[in-house]
Amino acid sequence: MSDRLSFVHLTDLHFSALGTAEPTLLTDTTAALHASFAAIARLPTPPAFIAISGDLSEKGNEADYHALKALLDALAGPTPVVLALGNHDRRESFYTAFGDAAGADLSAPYDHDRVIADLHVITLDSSIPGRVGGGLDAGQIDWLRDRLAAHADCRKLLMVHHSPLFDAERTDAWDRLDAASTAALQQAIAGHDVVGILSGHVHREEVTNWHGVPVIVGLGHHAATNPLAPGDEIQVIDVTGQTLCT
Repeated sequence: MSDRLSFVHLTDLHFSALGTAEPTLLTDTTAALHASFAAIARLPTPPAFIAISGDLSEKGNEADYHALKALLDALAGPTPVVLALGNHDRRESFYTAFGDAAGADLSAPYDHDRVIADLHVITLDSSIPGRVGGGLDAGQIDWLRDRLAAHADCRKLLMVHHSPLFDAERTDAWDRLDAASTAALQQAIAGHDVVGILSGHVHREEVTNWHGVPVIVGLGHHAATNPLAPGDEIQVIDVTGQTLCT
């Protein structure tokens, strides 16, 4: 891999073609994407790719995915865009709109990988229909082990909407992978040159060293949670965020 490779990480677009007419959103998600891609276009060096780590849609509607795909195609141009799914997403609608070959089984997790500029990007679908928290099944872990063994000359970058569970004492993992999935993920990546894990879901920025691997949780693209809110209150604020990674 080259000494310096830059890419952009976005997460939690919660895109809706309705914009601010969607009552669950604080921002016009179309305008937010235009603003972010305008900022990306101003970077002195174009990013090698753009990674978007889940919750692409607010409601998982097919019409919204069609609109999002058209917008991403127009804004990203030749820059590769790598997508993950989150708990707000709906696989069948996503596959139908984006036309991905994996959609042969419309209920299958959207797990995929590709090599970009000598970096092996591996994406896992941690969404579980009907649940807020995330998980990975045994088949996905087996697939991950297989892909980690491929492209041995490349460093690995993982993307998964729900980040690992950092506190082993917790029993409520609505905001993370569950404990079993976290343990399985740790075992699968042990001994591999994993340079980072990109995640989202909690709508706040976090950087954690997890068993020697940086876990980067991006700020929610359409809104963020205020880490300074009093007590156990979850306070959502209007903001758009993106992360430049090198």
